[in-house]
Parts: sequence; C-alpha cells; structure tokens
Amino acid sequence: MRRARAVCTLIVCLILAVTAPVVAAKKFSIDTTPVKNGRVFVDGRFVGVAPVTVELKLKKHETAVVTAEKEGALGLWERDLSKDEKGTVYVRLEENAALTETLESDVANTWLTITPKRTRGRDNSVDEDAVWQRIVSVVTDNFADLEQLDRSSFYLRTAWRVRRYPHSIMRNRVVVKRGVTDQLSIRVQLESFQMVSADTDAQIDDDLFVESSRIFEDDKETIDYLRDQL
Repeated sequence: MRRARAVCTLIVCLILAVTAPVVAAKKFSIDTTPVKNGRVFVDGRFVGVAPVTVELKLKKHETAVVTAEKEGALGLWERDLSKDEKGTVYVRLEENAALTETLESDVANTWLTITPKRTRGRDNSVDEDAVWQRIVSVVTDNFADLEQLDRSSFYLRTAWRVRRYPHSIMRNRVVVKRGVTDQLSIRVQLESFQMVSADTDAQIDDDLFVESSRIFEDDKETIDYLRDQL
C-alpha cells in the first residue's frame, strides 16, 4: 500500500512539472529621460548605467519596479515594468534646478563662533552696542525680514527665505546668538534646508524638509562679512 502511494505521488509530481507554465526571460531596454546616463535599478537592484539592457523573468500579471538616480538630478519617479512592455522603457530623471543657483559649502547648518576684536570702547574693551549694531546691519543687508530680535540676549533670527524650483523648494535663514564664554563671542548659523517633490506645485511641508549642504552665494557673503567686520 505504501508503494502504491509513493507511485501516485511521483505521477502527480510529474504531471505538475509538465503542466507548470515556463516563464522565459525577456530582454528589456531601459533608458532615462530627460537626463541621460542615469543609474538604473530594478526592484532596488542596480543593473547598470542607462541605456542598459536587462533580462527579466516576469509572469503575465507580474511587474518589476524601475527607478533611476544621478548626481545633480532628481529621481522622484518610478516605472512599472510588465511582461507586455515593448520598445525602450524610459524612466524620468529631472535636473535639480536649485543646483545652478547654489554652491556646496561646509558653512551650512554649522555653528560658527566669532570673537569680536575690531570694535573697541575707550577702555579697550569690546563695545557690545557697536557689535550688535554691526551684526544687525550686515544681516539685514541680505535678509530684510527678521523673525526675532533681542539686544539684551544678543539673539537674532531671520525669517525663512523661500526659493521655489521645479520639484524642489529651498529655504534658509540666519541665526545669531551670544556665546557662553566670559569674553563676548558670537555664534552664527546659516540654516539651509531642501524639500523635494514630484509635484511641481507642492505646498511647503515642514516634515519633508531635510538639511542641505547647498547655500546661496549672497548668504555665504553675509557670513563672510560677519567674520570680517566684527
């Protein structure tokens, strides 16, 4: 009886093996547009730099997710690749327009300490009123809108300056506060953040902003002026 069952099991396995559909590998040509030569990923696996040809085994209703990335470009879009796809499959990759107006800097999101030396009173001590006036003058030459200004605590914060680009939003501000040393010292930070979105008309969402090492030339000059003139 056990032998008969073993034979039946073997026959069933053979029938299933014969009738199971065979999925043949199909070649797909993948390219990126409008930015060329993007790095292409299929289901998170790097497959090469576009244009690239890959062989995939996809069942009738199965899809693979294709994405792309490239330095200086925004890869916010993905493409579902199905078995029935014909011709070249294009994955959207857009230029990051904000890069053309910004520069890379280690000043961004870093507290800088400045010890005033040039502004002295009659007793050769630092003239704090003069230092404060100079700080306000330098900062407001670039940032017209101030969010907080307090001479007693030597605290200044500008309002966010927002710049919009296709698929991204940059915002930055300057924060100034007094240092903790006995001698007057000033701490300055240029905060720079970016939000990216596939939606060109996306609204500002604080939760989507991340720190950016990109800053604008006029903002860098503001920090340089503070360093030079205090």
